[in-house]
Amino acid sequence: MSRNYSRGEYRLGAKDGWCMLIIVFLYGILSFFHLGNMESPQTLWDTNTTQKSITLDLGSKQEVGYIRQLTGPRFGDLSIAMSDDNINYSEVAVLEQDKVFAWQDVEINTSGRYIKIMAGEKEGSIMEIGVFSPDNSLLPVMSLDETSQLLVDEQEQVPSQISYMNTTYFDEIYHARTAYEYTHGLEIYEWTHPPLGKLIMSIPIRLFGMTPFNYRVMGNLAGILMLIVIYIFAKRMFKSTKYATFAMLLFAVDGMHFVQTRIGTVDSYLVLFIMLAYLFMYQYISCNANKSPSRMHFNLLASGFFMGCAIATKWNGAYCAIGLAIIFFVNFFIRNYQVGLSGKWRQYRMKILLGCCFYFVIVPILIYLISYIPDMRINPEIGTLKGFVELQVKMFNYHSKLEATHPFTSPWYLWPFGIKPLWYYSGKVAEGYVSSITLHSNPFIWWTGIVAMIYVLIRAIASREKNEIFIVIAIVTAYVPYIGVPRIMFIYHYFPVVPMMILAIVATIKDIEESTSIRLVIGYSIIAVLIFAFFYPIYSGLVIPEWYANAMVWFKGTWKLF
Repeated sequence: MSRNYSRGEYRLGAKDGWCMLIIVFLYGILSFFHLGNMESPQTLWDTNTTQKSITLDLGSKQEVGYIRQLTGPRFGDLSIAMSDDNINYSEVAVLEQDKVFAWQDVEINTSGRYIKIMAGEKEGSIMEIGVFSPDNSLLPVMSLDETSQLLVDEQEQVPSQISYMNTTYFDEIYHARTAYEYTHGLEIYEWTHPPLGKLIMSIPIRLFGMTPFNYRVMGNLAGILMLIVIYIFAKRMFKSTKYATFAMLLFAVDGMHFVQTRIGTVDSYLVLFIMLAYLFMYQYISCNANKSPSRMHFNLLASGFFMGCAIATKWNGAYCAIGLAIIFFVNFFIRNYQVGLSGKWRQYRMKILLGCCFYFVIVPILIYLISYIPDMRINPEIGTLKGFVELQVKMFNYHSKLEATHPFTSPWYLWPFGIKPLWYYSGKVAEGYVSSITLHSNPFIWWTGIVAMIYVLIRAIASREKNEIFIVIAIVTAYVPYIGVPRIMFIYHYFPVVPMMILAIVATIKDIEESTSIRLVIGYSIIAVLIFAFFYPIYSGLVIPEWYANAMVWFKGTWKLF
């Protein structure tokens, strides 16, 4: 599993730069389109204060159809009452908040001039209030004190329609919320995963405020960086601009890559870091055994660094550590066999082993510990050895003993087939139309990818080709560990396999093209792009006619897309 290349054989040139630029530009247009609103209310009233109620004035007696409110970082119960004289109030509704940073309507259907909102037993927070008439017109509203002003000071941000553009969906209620809490030094809500991914999410929130665009943009940028990484990976692996472009294009039109990197969760960073860790490991095993020891050490250090970042984002990143270790030691023993005790390899192979103890043990541990510094500042108890260890045990117990249920959970053996997509969002639109976001495969890529993965496995066993062995190890170690996981799982756990599956497809088609006169790249690419375009509405939340949505449900028993 060792092959030495000169730098010129896989060096990136101007042609590679243009290929990457064009795909990134086109993909960026689609991925940034309707990613999320760039503006949203920022001030809030937290019911966990001395003022347990606020009063708003409509100026005169008005017919009120419903109230639209944006929940802040905590959700609770509130009661709503109305009055004509600001003295005698009648309760008209109870607002039970159920999501954070999400707009929610509560029906009123009564008349009055004054609106009083009172905190319930479960304390919550509100960032803005919109009062609507029965005909959906936003009514002018005035505050009576400084606290109530916090709820009506950004009326231009009250949306005419609730959608994913202005509201959190799926696990954003955990990860985006925690990114906000890191920004404001609040008690951390989501502790079941390490902090790094949520800290990355918090950067634009800290700079530009808490908006849907800001808590999604870093994940989207990570998705774009993944495309560049897989291009470089494929160029290194196949030494061809053609096949590198092919790999990048396939990853760009994969449904899981597109959907999962546009939502405000941490999986984007996990997969990016895993890809980088494997890329640098591949570059290490491609180094000449008797040349460039400094380059070998650099690649190992970079691989260990990104492995540490993956683990500090999600514990799932530890699965790639297994793959990296297998690849390293297989390569190490092959180098010993091929080179023997002669040459420079004999002089610095022990330095390589000692270096790896630092690169893949000390560096990841340091990254993991450093990622917890913000938690330690918020909760000093975590900064103690006892508190830190207890938190890690608590995390382990949560994942190992989780007994929750979910309608879209799916077992590991169904993931490669994309049989049970994960329905993320469904919006209210005009009758006869649908707006939905579903974590769904590109069926053409995934189904042919199964064949390609089997092919590279056979090649790895029969021919012991370096590329095939590398791909197989990366796929197996990212996938097989889930067989023994007892808790409920979702199809997004398959995400780390997808880039390696893409490389398996490229390797398979490259072998076919080199051994026959059949040319497959262009035809395969066209079909993959067309399938992506067909499913794009349910990848992106685009409003489409219901008949179109029905046409996308190829398997009505298992595909819930809207």
